[in-house]
Amino acid sequence: MQDEFPKCPICGSTGGYESSGILGKYAKCNVCNAKWQLFIKNKQLLELKLHEFPKDRSGVYTIVSTGEPLFAIFGTRFSTDFWRDIELDTNINWEFMSENVSPDTLKAVIIQKGEKILHQWEGTRTTIEKTVVQGNIMETTKSDFGVLLLSTQRLRWLIRRERGFWKKTVSFLIAYEIPLEEIRGITGNTGDSNDWESSHYQISVVDSKGENTFNLQYAVLELFKPLIENAINIRRKEIEAEKKKERLHVTLDFSFLKTYMEKGGLVMKILKCPECGGTIEFPETGTQTKCTHCGKSVYAQDVFEKVKSLLE
Repeated sequence: MQDEFPKCPICGSTGGYESSGILGKYAKCNVCNAKWQLFIKNKQLLELKLHEFPKDRSGVYTIVSTGEPLFAIFGTRFSTDFWRDIELDTNINWEFMSENVSPDTLKAVIIQKGEKILHQWEGTRTTIEKTVVQGNIMETTKSDFGVLLLSTQRLRWLIRRERGFWKKTVSFLIAYEIPLEEIRGITGNTGDSNDWESSHYQISVVDSKGENTFNLQYAVLELFKPLIENAINIRRKEIEAEKKKERLHVTLDFSFLKTYMEKGGLVMKILKCPECGGTIEFPETGTQTKCTHCGKSVYAQDVFEKVKSLLE
């Protein structure tokens, strides 16, 4: 492995490899911990199969030549030429990730303004129900089969329901939601290519209300955690943009707007209400005004954005 790949095909390090297995059938990068199964014939390395995910988040990175994430080729044999030429983009291809979201899942969800659905995992959610029996607290473990749905705003757990005997119909019901900004921690299990297709991996998501335990297919920690963290970063940027817009609503007033328009050669004496189309007298001061016809609030910042596009 060292002779064929002086640099790790994934992280590019020169830290070398650790061999394991009978006759060195496996090689693990000493830096990113990616592990390959080696296929050798006549002492020549012909193919490699990614057997364990790297620990540096790159399992979710995009293969430039295919547009697919690295985990899409997990457990598949490829030639040494493929691994020698592989190039990874550190951005996550969310368009590819969202392709696995089923229409049945989407039917159960009301998508909020600006929200995008990113990915889903199938599996079970484990909950503990407490009941009092003759003065004693009894705990019962319950598992519901369903889907964990990730969006740019939240994680939703949807319980799967089947109805009908001869002709079964499938539907989903939202049972729990976790706003991304309330996620405090994620722990879980790792796995290798031997159980990748068949196993469900235990994942725990801690939010402001406590721990949520799931057993999900394809949700090894090396993939699940970076996907959630990336979605959290997207959400944080959205929240910051919303706060920035709110601050602009407060600081930008109609007196500034009037001066700005006059410098651009534009004089405006009335506004048109965006709700009912009624006319509003242009205010001299203040950050907002109200339509006398329908009561809709009109902000100086919103008018500024429209005027800015006209003057540019």
